[in-house]
Amino acid sequence: MLNYAIKELLNRYRSYLLNVIVIGLVTAMVITLSFLGVAYKEAACLPFKDIHGTIIVQKNGNVPENVSGVLLSCSLAPIHQDAVTAISKIEGAQDISSALSLWVFDPDHFKRVVGVNWQDNYGKSLSSRVAEGAAPGTDQEILIDKTYAGKNGLRVGSQVTVAGSQFTVSGIIGMAGNEIVAADVYLNMSVAQDMAYQSKNLQAVERVDKTDVNLIFVNAGQQDLTLVTQKIKQNLNEQDTNAGQTPLGQTIGNYNIYTPDTFEDQISTMLKLSDKLTWIISLVLFIGVCLIIARNTLRVVLERRKEFGVLKAVGYTGRDIQKLIGMETILQVLAGFIVGLLLTGIAVFILSKTTVSIAIPWELSAYPHFLLANPDDANIVQTHFLPIRLELLPVVVTFLGVLIVGLVTALLSTWQINKLKPVEILKYE
Repeated sequence: MLNYAIKELLNRYRSYLLNVIVIGLVTAMVITLSFLGVAYKEAACLPFKDIHGTIIVQKNGNVPENVSGVLLSCSLAPIHQDAVTAISKIEGAQDISSALSLWVFDPDHFKRVVGVNWQDNYGKSLSSRVAEGAAPGTDQEILIDKTYAGKNGLRVGSQVTVAGSQFTVSGIIGMAGNEIVAADVYLNMSVAQDMAYQSKNLQAVERVDKTDVNLIFVNAGQQDLTLVTQKIKQNLNEQDTNAGQTPLGQTIGNYNIYTPDTFEDQISTMLKLSDKLTWIISLVLFIGVCLIIARNTLRVVLERRKEFGVLKAVGYTGRDIQKLIGMETILQVLAGFIVGLLLTGIAVFILSKTTVSIAIPWELSAYPHFLLANPDDANIVQTHFLPIRLELLPVVVTFLGVLIVGLVTALLSTWQINKLKPVEILKYE
């Protein structure tokens, strides 16, 4: 029966070619849309890959009147350790890291400084990117960014003055320059905290304790991300009693919580559409292919009435003819699905060469605008290749969907065939 089905398909390939093409196109569209939906989600996570987390917490602070010495970067407020402890107790919150981001206006030149705990995930991530030398082993050692090193002629072993204290460069870190929390100098957390605590200009604006930070990085799984973010918001004090506004118009005392959702609206409308409407579009496509295949199959069945009448006359039962039509339909589905996979592979290859641009909020990688000839240079944009790839689950689900569509149309067709009586068909031949 299989040989018979194959011969019929080859002999009538023009009649069945449209079915194969339609199945192939629908397969390619549905699978590609599924891949795009996943790629869209992953693209929104790319800005967080350097910090090994999926949530960033900051707090808006007051604007200093005297811009000199050591200040918290971009008017951020200090976050006390009890807030860090409260976040670490939230179910689903994993790998809590923290940092202290400072602006240091030294007499020689301005420096962006970040205090780091080299034992937490953020610190380990930075240590892994050291291009020369090693991460600081003492409070008198620092890491410096490679761009900063090149501009100032510094190398491993050089001496650098930060906020009146002298440090030795233990290593040079290879950064791209557009990361979240970019800095020129990275030093031990306790040293940065002491700098902030000793700064009179800073203490005049915000009360800073010796254990305060102003950046918290939280890692949460995709399934827990929304719930963990909501719990963080509930646990943190949303607004101080003395609320004013920052230069960006944010309420002083409010917490800014950044997640991959923060960047989703920046990514292509096509990708956003695929994420929200994939199932609806897929359903519409499946209904369309079902109607097209059913129409074409019924037309072919009517053309083969004499053939089926003869088969019934020589002993074929209705079930035998059902098996034959079902086998022909499955072969069409397989051929169309293979065509669809080939088209999907081509589409994924082309899309993987496209890029997405993601603008990083200024306060996440801040540089004083008034120190730049062109203030727009302070804006950071990350460009990434679209992280689209072939995955097994959407392929299997789509195949099962197309197969079900094919079998349903085959059953509808054979239902019409079973009503045919050999005598009525053959008496007119």
